[in-house]
Amino acid sequence: MKLYLWLLKFSVFVAAVAAKKDVRRKLTAQLNPGCPENICDDAGNLTNVVHVTSLGASDAIHYIWDLTGKPSALVALCGPDTKLNINWEGFFDGKANTVMFSDAPRYTFGVVLNRLWEYNDEEDVGTFTVTNSSQINAFSLHEFAWERKSFLATEDSVELSVKSRGLHGLPGNFELSLATFATPDHGPMTPHLMHTENSTQIDLVLDTVQTNDSFPQPRFAIEVVLVAMEPKKDNYTVVVKKSLDDEFTPGIFKIVNVASPASVNASSGGYLQYRPVSYTDEDRDVSTSTQTYQSSPATPNNAIKKLNNTVFRSIFGDSVETMLVQSLNVSFGTSGDGFYTKYNYTTWTFVVGYGAPLPDKLSLFVVVVATIGLGVPILLLCCGGCYVCVKRVRNNS
Repeated sequence: MKLYLWLLKFSVFVAAVAAKKDVRRKLTAQLNPGCPENICDDAGNLTNVVHVTSLGASDAIHYIWDLTGKPSALVALCGPDTKLNINWEGFFDGKANTVMFSDAPRYTFGVVLNRLWEYNDEEDVGTFTVTNSSQINAFSLHEFAWERKSFLATEDSVELSVKSRGLHGLPGNFELSLATFATPDHGPMTPHLMHTENSTQIDLVLDTVQTNDSFPQPRFAIEVVLVAMEPKKDNYTVVVKKSLDDEFTPGIFKIVNVASPASVNASSGGYLQYRPVSYTDEDRDVSTSTQTYQSSPATPNNAIKKLNNTVFRSIFGDSVETMLVQSLNVSFGTSGDGFYTKYNYTTWTFVVGYGAPLPDKLSLFVVVVATIGLGVPILLLCCGGCYVCVKRVRNNS
């Protein structure tokens, strides 16, 4: 028993020392920074622009979450003294170059949730491969009105939660939650994605959405636009990694990384990361999980049109045409799961960040159990072997 306790304490100590090596950033957050009362107060909880400054030793990561147009999340690497200014009148009019940094960012990356697809999966394959336009409805997320549910800023994290009742042709309960953190760790919400101190986690929920009556087998997919401050001729790389460990996301042994060339080659670019899982109930576990599928990133014909009414257009103007802009679709559900109407609930969680996506790491609990489970038998075997050898030597003497 004493040996067991000693090993337990030693494992906890090692894990604690390792945890202290994690980089910690200082978070400061503003909701609708500098917005005049006659603009933001009149709109109430419908004006939701969050600016987070994540200060490090020699740089600062700036996050901008914009829910006034198409839902957008931007990550910008800047100097430690860089400030942000918003021309609110021009910003609400959709004008370019109305969001300005005092010093040009060293690098920017982010995503735009552009369109929500509703489609009739006649073949029950799960993937969004329908080509018949009569079996597809497209809804621009710019048309959704997002009302703020909560905004919380602490020294450890910043979180924003918004909801929408949808559109006339697509009523329901839609929720978006965005969060950033001061240190690397697994997210508190299932699927417990691994985030770094340089990333934003986004969670999407589609609850009791009224589907098209003419679609007996309805599913949903979302169009995500990726924007990186890199040459437009390049392409994003999609890597699906497999693992033997499903500790944090039970039943899911894969993780999908969509990374820019700079992230792949030098760990100094942008990436999107997620587990290919969606949940069909608020109680997120194995029994309520289904799959997601992703299309390959493709370059749009008109980057400016894709990025109209987004924070990227507000910052870069027409220069977005020179950036690496590609879009992909992620669909929710798999063959045999009963389609959306069986549970009327679906989710998708992903992380957007700067640098390189962190590989999953084992928790302290697993490390301790593995150390004790493997260490104690090996130690006993060694001690037993030594005892037998010593006894034989004595007997021979």
